[in-house]
Amino acid sequence: MTQRIPNTSISRRSILALGGIATAGVAATTLTGSPAVASPSFDGRGRMNEAIRALEQANSVTIGVTALVHGSRRAFRYRGEELFPMCSLFKSLAAGALVRARGYDEDYWTRPIPFTIDDVVGTATKLNTQTWHATPEELADAAIRYSDNTAGNLLLRELGGTQAVTTFAKSLGATRTRLDRDEPEVNEAIPGDERDTSTPDDIAYLFQLLMLDHGAGALTGARLQEWMLRNTTSGRRILAGLTPPFELADKTGLGGYGVVNDAGIIWRPGEAPVTLAIMTRTDRVDAPSNHDVLAEVTRIVTAG
Repeated sequence: MTQRIPNTSISRRSILALGGIATAGVAATTLTGSPAVASPSFDGRGRMNEAIRALEQANSVTIGVTALVHGSRRAFRYRGEELFPMCSLFKSLAAGALVRARGYDEDYWTRPIPFTIDDVVGTATKLNTQTWHATPEELADAAIRYSDNTAGNLLLRELGGTQAVTTFAKSLGATRTRLDRDEPEVNEAIPGDERDTSTPDDIAYLFQLLMLDHGAGALTGARLQEWMLRNTTSGRRILAGLTPPFELADKTGLGGYGVVNDAGIIWRPGEAPVTLAIMTRTDRVDAPSNHDVLAEVTRIVTAG
């Protein structure tokens, strides 16, 4: 079984060689830095575009992809600047915002927070409904590792509402990411609705900045890595498209109109980390949730 938790003391170099295309809609710091050691040159951008376009046509889905090689200007983008429903990708941003705000308050993170049956979204939750209490640590763990909707909403309540996620993203330079609603409405994904949307560029930029560049502090990056390395929901998405050896820290999203998202950091021994964000949308309310499309996109990008 593939090991997902890295030895963070090991240097890592690039898994991908990505074309030098600047990413639109994000801060210029996204792609600056020294070239990654041992990163191969990338010449397959045209083939990758054609393969993803064919995948869109075959599955009646619109796909957005941004991949960034850390420490270099190498990037691959396909519809990277377009808006897509964010769905549960917001939960990593909410947890990151809370760690930045309260990360060093040890009492806060172990203090039980009450909730009631009225707070439960759907028919089940990973939170303890025997005691009807959960610590902020338990909320973040459930929201990220299991994409627990109840935990996600309680994180937003701790932050003071959905606007806190929008403000957090903007404070880091991601200006096209907005959260307007909580669960379950955040997952409606109605075509053309700009509420609760982001771009692959923004998501890839934010995840790289938070987890690799410590843009919201070292503790925020470390905690997000800890939770996202142990994610349980990626089995048929990015995780399924990777060939060992690798380690993956990611967050998924699932919504109406067949929306399936996944974004995270990929490590390989001796290579630079790669941040990969894949987002989808359709115009059909009855569209299936095609997880396999994300796995295939991952294969296309990692074979580039």
